Amino acid sequence: MPELTQNRSGIQHSSWIELCAGRLLKNLQTLQKRFGQTDVLAVVKANAYGHGLKEIAGILAGKVTYFGVATLREALELKEHHPQTPVFLFGHLFSHELPAALLGGITLSVSSLEKAWEISDLSEGLGHKTSVHVKVDTGMGRMGIPAREAAVSIREMAKLKGLMLDGIYMHFPTAEKDDAFRKTQVLEFRSLLQTLEQKNIAFRFRHAKNSAATLTLKDPLLNMIRPGLTLYGIYPDPALKDAVQFEPVLSLRSRIVLVKKLRAGESVGYGREFISKQNTTIVVLPFGYSHGYPYAAWKNASVLFQGKRYPFAGKVSMDYIAVNLGNTGAKEGDTVTLMGEDQGERITAEDIAGWAGTIPYEIVTRLNAHLPRIVIP
Repeated sequence: MPELTQNRSGIQHSSWIELCAGRLLKNLQTLQKRFGQTDVLAVVKANAYGHGLKEIAGILAGKVTYFGVATLREALELKEHHPQTPVFLFGHLFSHELPAALLGGITLSVSSLEKAWEISDLSEGLGHKTSVHVKVDTGMGRMGIPAREAAVSIREMAKLKGLMLDGIYMHFPTAEKDDAFRKTQVLEFRSLLQTLEQKNIAFRFRHAKNSAATLTLKDPLLNMIRPGLTLYGIYPDPALKDAVQFEPVLSLRSRIVLVKKLRAGESVGYGREFISKQNTTIVVLPFGYSHGYPYAAWKNASVLFQGKRYPFAGKVSMDYIAVNLGNTGAKEGDTVTLMGEDQGERITAEDIAGWAGTIPYEIVTRLNAHLPRIVIP
């Protein structure tokens, strides 16, 4: 068994993800140019939006101001492998998780004065200060100190010996819209900062711009961006495609495991939803909803083979997808593209999201963590 494990690198993958490092870095540069500043909190939570935390961090390490994650596990993994890049943890930690975070040198988010006290006391006990960013709720309604209470709470935080107030931030619920609500959020945030400055409380980093806001909002008040989806070349909203060009980083490919001839009237898959109207060629891919392909997409979905689109033949199964190639010839081992490019044709995460009636975030973040990820130039 150990020999099999050692030799697995020589096994040809049946399904895999390709990550284009050049495109990732180009997307980063495009965002920095758009913003006009170099400070970037690269959001790599949820396994780098399904792309692969290890691989994406390896490309971005040393090129961004912070990595941003949502769980302690991902934060500690990043600190272990890329200690030169600070890690910011968006998530709220329970008391039993705090010691590992503080010893790991993680920059923490604070959403209440009570949590600030707890972090400060524990930090003092360990003999050091912990860097924190204070989250202010200006309208998202989830984490964060309500804006009306923030000034009083932050003044108290500034007195705590175990904290370094390095940053302050908020979140837009409608970042893609330049509407009155978003403007009110910015005004509230600015008013809070002015109030704090009068008490000699200032922050090195002030951030609110996620992917959509980076493309639609320019305000010198905010001096760091925190892109997620656009970093990977995916648009959070179709209306933003005309704003700037990004290139998808991820391609998803699979090899044909079976080619079979189907006669007219024969069916494929659960529920017999596909019944062939004529003699045709069906190929089977070793990829299904257990690997992350959305079951709901099957009626509209297609793949790319030799530069052409071909529809699914029936429902997505747990481990397999059947594709109707018609009269096109194929053989076992041939490569099929489920997401990405093939001879000038392209299927995007946005396309699959549309077929499945969901959002592109869900398409990529659901990709199975066990899928091999291969970094290409």
